[in-house]
Amino acid sequence: MKLLFDHIGKYKTASILSPVFKLLEACFELTVPLIVAGVIDNGIKKGDMDYVWANVPILVLFAVVGFASAITAQYFAAYSACGISSGIRKSLHDKLLTLSVSDYEKIGSSSMVTLLTSDVNQIQTGINLFLRLLLRSPFIVIGACIMAAVVKPSMSLIFVVCTALMAVVIALNMKLSILRHKQAREGLDTIVKKTSNGIAGERVIRGFNKTADDYERFEEKSRNLKQAQIKASDFASWLNPLTYAVVNLGICFLIYRGAIHFNAGDLTDGQVIALYNYMSQILIELVKLANLIVSVSRAYACLNRAEGLMDVVSTAGNGTKVLDNSKPLSVTMKNVSFTYQGNNEESVKDFTIDIRPGENIGILGSTGCGKSTAASLMAGIYYPDEGEVLIDGINVRDISLASLASSVGMSLQKTRLFKGSLKDNITVGRDELSGPDIDEACRLSCSDDVVASKKEGLAYEISDAGAGLSGGQRQRIGIARALAGKPGLLILDDSTSALDWGTEKRLLGNLRDLSTKPTVILISQKVRTCMNCDRIILMDDGKIEAIAPHEELLKISENYRYMNSLQIKEGAK
Repeated sequence: MKLLFDHIGKYKTASILSPVFKLLEACFELTVPLIVAGVIDNGIKKGDMDYVWANVPILVLFAVVGFASAITAQYFAAYSACGISSGIRKSLHDKLLTLSVSDYEKIGSSSMVTLLTSDVNQIQTGINLFLRLLLRSPFIVIGACIMAAVVKPSMSLIFVVCTALMAVVIALNMKLSILRHKQAREGLDTIVKKTSNGIAGERVIRGFNKTADDYERFEEKSRNLKQAQIKASDFASWLNPLTYAVVNLGICFLIYRGAIHFNAGDLTDGQVIALYNYMSQILIELVKLANLIVSVSRAYACLNRAEGLMDVVSTAGNGTKVLDNSKPLSVTMKNVSFTYQGNNEESVKDFTIDIRPGENIGILGSTGCGKSTAASLMAGIYYPDEGEVLIDGINVRDISLASLASSVGMSLQKTRLFKGSLKDNITVGRDELSGPDIDEACRLSCSDDVVASKKEGLAYEISDAGAGLSGGQRQRIGIARALAGKPGLLILDDSTSALDWGTEKRLLGNLRDLSTKPTVILISQKVRTCMNCDRIILMDDGKIEAIAPHEELLKISENYRYMNSLQIKEGAK
């Protein structure tokens, strides 16, 4: 509940006023049956119409004031619920921004999406109902029992027994349903993940004619979610019928006992009506309370999930040291090993390299040999399990995230583009970048022709994920994004794979002629991409097999010679 209390402060007054106005409304409701009883016994029964008309304005006043109190209470409840849930959503979002890539992979994007949307909405609904009903309903129930005792003490036992029975039923329901609601939310995470994967892989699924299989898997996840939600609703479905059964039996017994007392002259007509009204009020409020318990149980389960995220200890670095971005940066890796979350085998093993400032380094190897992992370790995206990574002599864990982001430019094979203009996708919120910086980055990355082909230029709006742009165009926009900040360390992780040889050759030439002379690390599976680098790192199964320039590698590495000859033959074809 700490997360909830952390955000109540600003809305404390509204959170107090809402129940207060609801209690005021409840006071009027509890008083009305006594006034009606007086009207029946002292006015209608005795034929005193003056007494009746004297009490009508009081009943009308109570109705108007009660209505105004209810509207005011609803306003404050909605204001508090929306404000508190908005604060919780912001806290969750801010927490996500502090997590490392490893933390993201551990939590899962589907859980994050569900937390920020559906779970927070459930919390908002729970808070709203809590403020409006949690005090009002028990107050009405207890108040009705007390007022019944005022009307006829011997009849109040019926009210007490009904209330006690319902309290036991509600307590059991709440205890058993919270866990099941939590399991249902986890099932929703699973189906969100399946849906996201299906949408992202739509082309592949259709291309391999696996639409029916994907549909079956979705159906399976849907059935599992359905079963989890049915289990979560089992107890809730019994709550309303049990409430009606207990209270209606109580009403039947009340009428039976009331008739006996009425025939004996112990109860008047008005008192019987008043007792019946109080029992009806209890019925209505217990039904409301039952529905409230269901909603609060869901909200509590969602709040526990949110607090679970807030309790995650981030593995992201919290360093404060700053890199000098005005010069090329060195990179040193000493006996670095790294294993991905959930994997048994190391992706990078005993990796040691010393890259000098301004040096051009190529990293070659077969698919899955650890090239991208090594690049991510150099960029500080992941931290090594063993060994250390130094950038310009500073341990990557000790460098501030802001300094890393501005000093290390990285472009990936699959460039992620966002809905917005080409300029926005290149700057990515870096308002300090000037127009000439952006134009120069476009020229160097060979994406200037992409910009020129659009009538709007850099203002051209692209859709989510860059639909409408080819793979090569997206890669060049990603390289422009990395170059725009003039980083001291530039890492291109197979980000020229979709380029034709002519464009790639022009791009590589531009990189060699950069005026800032950054340290450049080229990762590729193509020998020709890296052959002009100062040194080439040949990787195999997570380890460094050899380090040397192209000509020397041809002499010392059989694996490299085979790779080179194979690609030469394929190029000839």
